[in-house]
Amino acid sequence: MTRPSFRRFAGGLIASCTAVAGLALGTAVTSFAEPAAKSTPVSTQAAGCVSSPFVSQPARTLWYRIPAIVRTNQGTLVAFAEARDNSDASDMGDYDIATARSTDNGCTWSRPQVIASDGANRVSNPSALVDRETGNILLFSSVTVRENSGGKGKGLYLQTSTDDGKSFSPLLDTPVKPDGVKSGLPGPGHGIQLSRTHPGRLIFPIAYRTKEGLYGGYGIYSDDHGQTWHNGYHQLDTTGNRDWIEGTIAELDSGELFISYRVKKDLAKAGTARQWAVSKDGGETLAGEGFTKSSLPIVSVQGSALVPTGRHDNVLLFTSPGDTTRNLRRDMSIFVSTSDGTRWSRRYQLELQSTPGAYSDIVQIDDSVGVLYETGLQTWKERIVFRSVPIAQVLNPTKVGSSMTFYRNAKPVRVSENAKAQVKVKVPGTRRPTGRVTLTATGRNGVRKSSYIDFTYSNQGSRWVTLPKLGAGTYRLTLTYSGSLRIKGTSVPAGVLKVVR
Repeated sequence: MTRPSFRRFAGGLIASCTAVAGLALGTAVTSFAEPAAKSTPVSTQAAGCVSSPFVSQPARTLWYRIPAIVRTNQGTLVAFAEARDNSDASDMGDYDIATARSTDNGCTWSRPQVIASDGANRVSNPSALVDRETGNILLFSSVTVRENSGGKGKGLYLQTSTDDGKSFSPLLDTPVKPDGVKSGLPGPGHGIQLSRTHPGRLIFPIAYRTKEGLYGGYGIYSDDHGQTWHNGYHQLDTTGNRDWIEGTIAELDSGELFISYRVKKDLAKAGTARQWAVSKDGGETLAGEGFTKSSLPIVSVQGSALVPTGRHDNVLLFTSPGDTTRNLRRDMSIFVSTSDGTRWSRRYQLELQSTPGAYSDIVQIDDSVGVLYETGLQTWKERIVFRSVPIAQVLNPTKVGSSMTFYRNAKPVRVSENAKAQVKVKVPGTRRPTGRVTLTATGRNGVRKSSYIDFTYSNQGSRWVTLPKLGAGTYRLTLTYSGSLRIKGTSVPAGVLKVVR
């Protein structure tokens, strides 16, 4: 048990007391100090990783968007993103596909390198998979031609890596598409390799738009490790009301395929912004009437599906912003279904509710999952972050570390009126927890004042907060954690504070 320790710094006296507060998932540590004192370094020891493989650089007219990620047979994480020359909402410009590699489960990454470029055309929508039998990475992207930009021309293109993602082949045109369809947009995110009804089959979801303005979705699959490709399921929305774009696919425990597309309507209500269907023949056709409304409580935005292998193969995970406010993208989350996508029973928050978040992809890392997603402090175009979390924690967010212990100071901590508090939060599974901590001081005369601080991925679990304006006297302190579904909002005592003039 940690005892109160006193250390003198230039400009004032630090009296630090440690409070071990369960907060359902971790600990909170507070230190009280005069304003001249500096915060101490934060420990980097934690399970899981949070990192930023792609960081936009507006000064260099470089923005990264549209993440995709796979894990190779050697355990390497290979991430992809569009490297854009603008941040316009038009999604049109000189775009390339960049990649970064991690050999330590996402804690650190190589510098991004461009692997797909087509003159000044737009190369977009990276969608990748790893062929478990050959070890090769297959990457699809789409080229959209801009006027006087040269290049290969409009189409769906395939690249292959045979060296664990260190290099990729040139863009190879893949002319497979349903009759009457000129081209399509893969994913973005990942394709899959089937292991049950058609073991070894590779399949990707594709979306397209006709010259009449109608939207449709189809699949392409290969039974020979990507040497030849075939048309699979196909459905065109002839009503003009659903506008399917940006598909994702997962193989359920039954061997059926869960296929879901975004409904491209920015003002769609939560719960109406996705459609889904099932394929019972390995993606060759859709069962029943095809796509119907999904019950996912999300707004219109791209998302990514995954069924983990191993002991958690009976759950379906889906990543997407969790805020249900129309036309807002924030609160990146993992949704959980134990009924093959018919119902979604719980949600695990990856970020503070107010934190921007948009496109994402998800990958399995043994007994954990890693999510690669767009986020930032002010806008989700600032960076692409990778965060890993144990699957058990996603499935049981309120059962991990539910015990609570606390050590109170035997004597009050004495500070002056203008003191600050350093608050540290540690959550198993991440070095950079998110949420809000409220520090409340209650005086003996009933006076109650609070200050709060928000933790985001960039805070690394440690921040300074100015104490509420207090007069001289003795106050009881409490800490309250909130803002994350994986941690119960719990108030715990944090010692006694004596303010002196």
